[in-house]
Amino acid sequence: MRSLSVLWLHRKTQADEKALPLIEYALSDAFKDFCQSVFNVHAPLEYPPLHLAVVENADELPLSQRIDMCLFMVDDDLMSSYVGESTLKEYLGVYFPQIPRVVVAYPGHRRVAVPQRRWTKKPAAFFYHAARHHDRLVHLFKSFWMPRFWTALRQYVATKAGTAWHTPGHSGGSAFSSSPFLRGFSEAFGPMIFRSDLSVSVESLGDLSAPEAHTPLSEAQKLSSEIFGTALSCYVTNGTSTSNKAMLMTLLKPGEVVLVDHNCHKSVHHAIVMSGAIPRYLPGRWNASLGVWGPAALADIEGALCEKGDKPRLLILTTCTYEGVLYPVWEIARICEREGVLFYADEAWAGHLGFHPHYTRKGEDDEIFRYSATDAYCGAHFAVQSTHKILSAFSQASMIHVSPRFKALLEDDARSQFRWLRRRFAFHGHGSFEKFTHDLREFLRYWHSTSPHYPFLATLDIAGVQMRLEGMKLVDERLKWVADFRKRVALAVGKPESECFADIGDIAGRGSWAEDGYAKDPLKIVIMLKNPEACKAFRQALLKAHIQWEKSTSTTVLFLVTVGTLEEHFEDLFRVVRLSKVLIGRPQRSSCGKMQSLDASFSGAPAVSPHAAALCDGELVRVEDAAGRIASQFLVPYPPGIPVMKPGFRITEEDVQIVKNVIAAEGCDAVHGLFCRGGHAPYYVEVLNADEERRLL
Repeated sequence: MRSLSVLWLHRKTQADEKALPLIEYALSDAFKDFCQSVFNVHAPLEYPPLHLAVVENADELPLSQRIDMCLFMVDDDLMSSYVGESTLKEYLGVYFPQIPRVVVAYPGHRRVAVPQRRWTKKPAAFFYHAARHHDRLVHLFKSFWMPRFWTALRQYVATKAGTAWHTPGHSGGSAFSSSPFLRGFSEAFGPMIFRSDLSVSVESLGDLSAPEAHTPLSEAQKLSSEIFGTALSCYVTNGTSTSNKAMLMTLLKPGEVVLVDHNCHKSVHHAIVMSGAIPRYLPGRWNASLGVWGPAALADIEGALCEKGDKPRLLILTTCTYEGVLYPVWEIARICEREGVLFYADEAWAGHLGFHPHYTRKGEDDEIFRYSATDAYCGAHFAVQSTHKILSAFSQASMIHVSPRFKALLEDDARSQFRWLRRRFAFHGHGSFEKFTHDLREFLRYWHSTSPHYPFLATLDIAGVQMRLEGMKLVDERLKWVADFRKRVALAVGKPESECFADIGDIAGRGSWAEDGYAKDPLKIVIMLKNPEACKAFRQALLKAHIQWEKSTSTTVLFLVTVGTLEEHFEDLFRVVRLSKVLIGRPQRSSCGKMQSLDASFSGAPAVSPHAAALCDGELVRVEDAAGRIASQFLVPYPPGIPVMKPGFRITEEDVQIVKNVIAAEGCDAVHGLFCRGGHAPYYVEVLNADEERRLL
């Protein structure tokens, strides 16, 4: 097990020469017992598993040396310290928001008040005589890092589970283990996955449909809220697609305008159609050379938010994008608040941003901002995350996060631009966060299964705790591995890194992206190939080496680096790259067909209500004949799941060309929604028939 550090901001005394090693050993012994009892760790731990690092002055807190920190301690009389221009609280909140903090209180010192969340206070004697307080130290560690739901589930299975007269029908796996034919199936998965697959009939563990009850499941969601710094966090077991649908049905009403980036997952578009809201699309840019969508420009976002006419209720952006483009969430959130618009971030691919100081930047006044949309100070009002994409939860596991900033807006009667919000979630004439929470949970019941998979829920609990405990170290290792990999690839190919990997300028095109605060997540590795033939050859080489990528276009291959990516994985990939180096390089424009240039725009409002268009009687027309007609369905190249044709919108020649090129490059199965017979051309899309078009226009 990797060792971690406890950082103590503390002025040493002469007595500390003997005391500090004893404190380190006591902390380590307690941490070892905590790990064994909570995580069932029986393998030998690196000793000491906790290293105590003492810093006497706050200005001695270099970021680069603190990436293994799991706990921060500070003497009470140093709480008013500054780190550069920032107070200690601000510094920790920006660079290490997930780290638990302990204020060490000394007798005779002035009492220090600590924030309610992520902070606790202990007397100095608790640490100077830590060996005497072993059990209390273990309990303290449990308050920081014990996964509430998983612990209760494991204990129930081990000590309370008996004869099951409830669902699921495999009854703890006995349907398989007792079968002479399927015993191998049970053995392959292991017994715990079946024994922990329990029914909501086990009331003591909790039920997603009853989140108000005081149960291990509700306590786990409260801990996740503390870890991610939110006012409310909810577990979802059918992916961020379900999170988007439940949230947008809570926030939007029929006929209301929602401002949305074209480069959003299809579930966002589905949710808008189902809510009856009217989408107004930001100018989108299709990068023909790489076959990817670029981000919406900050100027376009501000211009759309400030437009006269029907004010949007909500702005929806995907940050980071599939290829790793990060939006300047602070600037966007402030513009939204000025205009009385809520900011909703689909952060499906970016659950790790709040756990490493790399994902921060300086503003114009040297103020530090995070790229994480869940950040309580500079983030969005809402964020949804696919906890299974970068973090370690099972597939389909997702979280909804509601920011404290939204809670403050909702309950602040002085914000005249948000009167509509307070009316929507009002109780006794005032905006009520409890009313919003009630409504959200009610819409979640529309979408939640009444038989959720408990192992899914356990991994949501575990994934957040893991990031609080060792997330900074995990992300830091992978950032270093990526940087080293890029250098090695460039050296092997004989070209600069900029000619091998697509960065923000390649994806978004020319512009002041960096100056506007946009950035690129290094953990999304986009390798460029010279032409479609080279890309096919490269993918074949990857398959031959048993390497599976995340997504590809006709000239790029995207590799996703997650908390589970190992250093040896880079070695396997580098071997293929080295043997295929002649294929790698900036795409040759002449080989990319006559698709739209980067500046081709797709924006505007629908011709008819998307909700009405999706439910009307339509007719099938060939894709190549669809230009000028109004779509009544989605056509979605997948991955990444971004619709090209959308209900209620007139189909353009550009839309048709994108779909035709995807079919030519990837086959008809790569476009969700196409109608064809036997998998062969011609291919059809459904549009409004003439009668419906006359009725709705």
